[in-house]
Amino acid sequence: MMIFKKINFILFFLLLVELQAQENTIKHFTVNNGLSSNNVLNIVQDEIGYLWIATNNGLLKFDGANFTEINKLKTTGLNVEKNTIYAGLEKGLSIIENGKSLFFESKKTLKTIHINNHIFVATVQGIYKLEKNYLQPLQINTKIDYSIINDIIYINDSFYIATNKGLWSIKNLINPKKSHRIIKDNIVALTKFNNNIIAATLDNGVFIVNEKSVKKNIKTHTNITSTKKLKNEIWVTSKTDGIEIYALPSFSFKHKINKYNSLQTNNINMVYKDKQNTTWIASKNGLYSLTNIRVNNTTKKPQIYFEKSFINHQNIDSILNTTNQLKLSPTENNISIGFKTVDLLQTNKINYRYKLNNTFSTWSTNNNVQLANLNAGNYTLEVQSKVGEKLSNLKSISFIIAKPIYKETWFIMIIIIFTLLLLYFLVDFYIKKNNKKNKNKIDALKLENHLLSLEQKALQLQMNPHFIFNVLNGIKALGNSGKTDKLNKTISQFSVLLRSILSNSRKEEISLKEEINSLKNYIELEQSMSSKTFEYTIKTDLKNIDIEEVLIPTMLIQPFIENAIKHGFQTHKKGKITINFEIKNTFLNCSIIDNGIGIHQSMKQKPNTDHTSVALKVSKERIKNISVKNSFSIDEIIESTNIKGTKVWFKIPLKQITNGETKVYKKNSFR
Repeated sequence: MMIFKKINFILFFLLLVELQAQENTIKHFTVNNGLSSNNVLNIVQDEIGYLWIATNNGLLKFDGANFTEINKLKTTGLNVEKNTIYAGLEKGLSIIENGKSLFFESKKTLKTIHINNHIFVATVQGIYKLEKNYLQPLQINTKIDYSIINDIIYINDSFYIATNKGLWSIKNLINPKKSHRIIKDNIVALTKFNNNIIAATLDNGVFIVNEKSVKKNIKTHTNITSTKKLKNEIWVTSKTDGIEIYALPSFSFKHKINKYNSLQTNNINMVYKDKQNTTWIASKNGLYSLTNIRVNNTTKKPQIYFEKSFINHQNIDSILNTTNQLKLSPTENNISIGFKTVDLLQTNKINYRYKLNNTFSTWSTNNNVQLANLNAGNYTLEVQSKVGEKLSNLKSISFIIAKPIYKETWFIMIIIIFTLLLLYFLVDFYIKKNNKKNKNKIDALKLENHLLSLEQKALQLQMNPHFIFNVLNGIKALGNSGKTDKLNKTISQFSVLLRSILSNSRKEEISLKEEINSLKNYIELEQSMSSKTFEYTIKTDLKNIDIEEVLIPTMLIQPFIENAIKHGFQTHKKGKITINFEIKNTFLNCSIIDNGIGIHQSMKQKPNTDHTSVALKVSKERIKNISVKNSFSIDEIIESTNIKGTKVWFKIPLKQITNGETKVYKKNSFR
């Protein structure tokens, strides 16, 4: 008979379990579904409906479909006040509000509690109070101050503190006068029930406490992690035995939830029931949801909330909670507002619509509205959601965009008049300034040109007195020696040279042929009269242009040749001068190469005030004035550290005379 009763009891228990399983739909979420860790430590729900999930590898929020990572820090305790989240971390407390996070350093935080406008923080070493910019440790008594504070609740005008060294009762946490220890066990969690306190120990069951005395001790499973009052039941979670459920107010055992009937683990950290009566189980093997088919709250009207706002791409979530009409400047006319309805059971059935002053948009899953380049005026944005066929109430926000001052008629007239006057004065000022500037430039250029012309003609009319003296002495010597042919040739060359100098001094430019003829006469006279022996070569590469058509400034080459003969050549070495004329692109390139002692050595040996030095300096300036920057160079020719001579190179813009007209070539005329 006894055996039959036991069999009936087992069958009855299994029937209850089966009925319970049929009533609940169980879902299991792991890292494969988006969790940052399978070790889920805590769960809370905010005002909008998001689940906030603390894990061993970070904090997330869940809207029924997607997990959004908030941070990657191990999060232990969670508390929520409206939409402000208080997250306990290994090294302090993080407060998250409107997408912004503030961190306050302390010991490892396990829980926070809000009492009488104060925020108290339970840590692994005493209790802290949140001040404006920091966490202030409270001094209560030495045993509490150095204990692990697992939980705090406030009931009947007293604080009850669960520590690893017992349960304490105290009237005030700030400047306390007296504290009383009720239980000496390791208290891991506290729960309110009527005017009683349910204190869960680590290994000695739960105690029912009335103010300062223990009313009852209920033996439960060991390694308790939390207790939670869910309607008329107390759920006791454990690290090793799953969940035990007790009926209230009798505290009679009802059933278990563990890996043998519903879950895949017995290591449970805590349980939480959301606004839709879904029970969430935080375990070391992921997150479980238990939805009771009979009592899930799907008949409630959905709620819609403004979630975020941007004005000109700047996050301004503070405007979402205002009831007054928002006043914006004319430039603050690009507005983005996000809104949200969270239904953890029917995420795929949520749709939204909005209207700005007049007509509603069509229903869609889009929960963000972009209002770009709004004109000045009054606006009311209304949003609404629906879950299935159930509509939420309308949620609205009003704002006004001020009319820009530049659209006022009087302002426009003032601007037009002011602009016309300003333009008149600016144009008048610019014309006068430009005329004065141009006049000064013209006067300066005229003076500079006149001085340069005088200087050039004066230089052109000069001839080195030593050269003239040497030529005349040479002619005299030829006459005395009776060398009539050579005498006649020398006199003829000298007269041609003098005639060309006198003739060309009145011209700014001559043909290249004339310049070469003058150079030949000058060089050959120097060969005849100079004590230094040298030879010369003149080469031309003119791209099929006739030598008579190319123009060159007068007396431009002679000073460089004179310098080479007089200062570069030595009497014991035969000198050599090579003169090259070459057309490249739109320039006439000239080079004078000698095999003398080098420009630097010759500069040391001659006075800076002699005729050749002055003529050389003026020639350099003339080249720079008629050509472009970096168009002149004079360098020594060095081979294996030995000086082999001097190379003078310059380029001037190419000028060609064709059919009596002078043509100045522009860039890239030649290839």
